[in-house]
Amino acid sequence: MDIEQHYSDHLDQSELLNQLRQRYPDGPNIYQLAPIDQLHIGGIKASDKLLQRIKQHRPKRILEIGSGIGGLMRLIRSQLTADVIGIDITHSFNTLNHALSSLNQLHDNPEIVTADAQQLPFADSSFDYIIFQHSLLNIPDTLSCLLECHRVLAPQGHLLLHEVLQGKQPEQMCYPVPWARNAEQSHLLPQAKLHHLLRKAGFNIDDACNWSEEALQWRQRQSGKEQKRSPEPSLSPVQVLGAEFRRMGPNVMNNLSSEAVEVWEIMASR
Repeated sequence: MDIEQHYSDHLDQSELLNQLRQRYPDGPNIYQLAPIDQLHIGGIKASDKLLQRIKQHRPKRILEIGSGIGGLMRLIRSQLTADVIGIDITHSFNTLNHALSSLNQLHDNPEIVTADAQQLPFADSSFDYIIFQHSLLNIPDTLSCLLECHRVLAPQGHLLLHEVLQGKQPEQMCYPVPWARNAEQSHLLPQAKLHHLLRKAGFNIDDACNWSEEALQWRQRQSGKEQKRSPEPSLSPVQVLGAEFRRMGPNVMNNLSSEAVEVWEIMASR
């Protein structure tokens, strides 16, 4: 199974949109969409932390690599007057991103491109800000991707990563997880290796924060909520990732607890 199948095979877009229309006839807001469009570790609170970081730099043109079904894009566009462009290799995610945005109370039409992040379809120096949120973990050739980011980022531009990285005990890794059903689909790097590749691609590393403890506490709270829910809530990651999410969530918690993975925020600049 390739990575596009991993994300699209269990997605019933029509059923999901029908549920949203019935539940939110006036259109869902970004917080009501969060159970399905903020699937990264930390949920919408993690996205809000990134947004506060982004606001400090006041970017004019932002590229999100691995934009998924658009949760972070919609959050940014609800609070910043910047152009935000998303790119994702999974076309069904991009079509759902458009559909969710049309239902959302902003009623906007996001600019999204279906493409491979290892070959970005943009001119040199097209953006002053690039964001990754749990995206590098699905990209086999990290250096090629980072070199492309350096190319399309303007001088003095910023690169912000919120990523799952390989931890101190990678042998403890359990699958499936939300980004991979097996090791072949997962491309986690140790922090030191990622820093090396960032510098090799021409970036300066300005800051690095380990969010792992906070991420574990969040996943523990989510696990407690999921165990109490019966039947399955009408809006759930299961609707995007399939019934196997019931194993993915606990595995993420175990992988964080055993230090098989870590969660980092890294700020770099050109």
